[in-house]
Amino acid sequence: MSPLRSTHTGGSSGSSDTASTAEPRIALPGTRSLLEWFFANAVSFGFFLDHSRFSDSALLPLHFGHQSRPCPGLLSTVYLWGIHLSPQAQRKDLEHTLLMRALRDTASDLSTANPHPHRFIHTIQAETLLGYYFFRNGNILEAKRHASSAASLALGCGLNTLRSSNEQQQWSSNINLPPPQDAIEEGERINGFWTVFTLYRDVAVTVDPPRSVCGTFDAPGCQIDTPWPLDMDMYKKNILPPCSSMTIHEFLNQIQQTVNDDQLASATSMITKASLLLHQASFVAGKYDSNMPTHEAQTLFATFQSIQQLISSLRSQLPPLVKFDNQNQHLPALREIHLAHSLIHGSIIRLNEIFSDSNADCRQYCVKSAQAMIHGGGFDVAEFGCVNPIMGMLWRLACQTLVQEIVRLRSLRTGEVQGPWPYLSSQSSELASISSFSYRRDHLHARSDIEDRGDLPLASEDSLLASLQRGLSALTFFSTNSALMDKSFLSSPLTNTRFRHPLVDSYFSGCTQSTMLTTQIYPCIDYAHLSNSASSSAFDFPIM
Repeated sequence: MSPLRSTHTGGSSGSSDTASTAEPRIALPGTRSLLEWFFANAVSFGFFLDHSRFSDSALLPLHFGHQSRPCPGLLSTVYLWGIHLSPQAQRKDLEHTLLMRALRDTASDLSTANPHPHRFIHTIQAETLLGYYFFRNGNILEAKRHASSAASLALGCGLNTLRSSNEQQQWSSNINLPPPQDAIEEGERINGFWTVFTLYRDVAVTVDPPRSVCGTFDAPGCQIDTPWPLDMDMYKKNILPPCSSMTIHEFLNQIQQTVNDDQLASATSMITKASLLLHQASFVAGKYDSNMPTHEAQTLFATFQSIQQLISSLRSQLPPLVKFDNQNQHLPALREIHLAHSLIHGSIIRLNEIFSDSNADCRQYCVKSAQAMIHGGGFDVAEFGCVNPIMGMLWRLACQTLVQEIVRLRSLRTGEVQGPWPYLSSQSSELASISSFSYRRDHLHARSDIEDRGDLPLASEDSLLASLQRGLSALTFFSTNSALMDKSFLSSPLTNTRFRHPLVDSYFSGCTQSTMLTTQIYPCIDYAHLSNSASSSAFDFPIM
């Protein structure tokens, strides 16, 4: 029995997690308070279970580990997140102790002598939350380990073939879960699979070289038939997605899929698809080689066009980022929409940057997407409180893009270089010809979509500097409680040496995000000019 204990007075404030006498007890705030702190931001950190059911079971006046309550590993992990997100100033020692308990309990939940009826789904949820916890705190090795554990367990439970319409599917699961009791429980399993899938992809894109971003879900024979997820509210209305097969294969190959309006409107589905496209864009960028033969270049560009079309199509389906009258009540939904837009902008940048040295359209798409991501519909992102950890990588990518464009403009002005992004490695003449001719001929089916939806026009240097300050300010603001935001990933695919300028290296190396605005100043950027050009109230520090 766990030595956790809630320091509440009983009744509705929470359930008492009594302790054994073998170990010292941990004095926790009331369980209800921990849950409130956690659920205020749970959607950003991969919680896929029904909030109401989980809260009701967690608050039952039963001992820690009782089978009517969540598994010890999951409950300990939620407590860990609650403390991590709590407003309490002095929580580091308690947070570390809870982390050790969460790791221990999660590791033992599957091997206990008295197995919990929901141990597999709860352990997948716990591993996912731990993955996001380490991701947010910049411990990427541990984030990858827990994401891999969640992925392996999800595949072992057959969550990749839920509601499969493929009668001849060959995938066999090692663990036979009992049939779901209702639509909510089935929805939890569907969303659980895609939540794990998204975490696994996001961690890979953030830290792995582009050629290495594939993994468990790309292994030969790994069949994914599970339909795209719905938002939990739909499952509560007894609505389930239609059966499907080869879900990702058909999506990436633009094969008509059977989807309903609820799937198209699902923020969860949009984020999942946007993460998948960011992963695909990174993979395509990694396959590029300036010396590749013509036939390989043609194949690469055909893939480039296909991914660009998918990005354009999904972008057209995203709801606009608009402000609500009672914005605080809509913050969770706004965070999800903001994340989906940011992932799409990141995909555009990652995909187009490989041709930016030979094609002005690609360069413009990168710069405009970077500005659109940073401005985020005019929202003050500080009001979000917390954001998904992938935003650290995305904002960094946007800032790097703006820095490169500022360098280009200043270099052109001084006559030092010529060309769109001349400091990028030159492509082969054959590939440059392919990209330039075909791109301008076909417009990649995305030109009007990118340019005609009210995004920022291609900006002057002053506007670029203001956007850069805003992006760095966002990173700085969130670095106070997220170590990931405060790290510079020099091994990231986003700082691939083929796409870097030496001055970009000097800007992003040797400094953390929290000092970028005040100390490690980019050598060719006049910081005083940056501050003056962005002195209006719309760009005051830390955000806007």
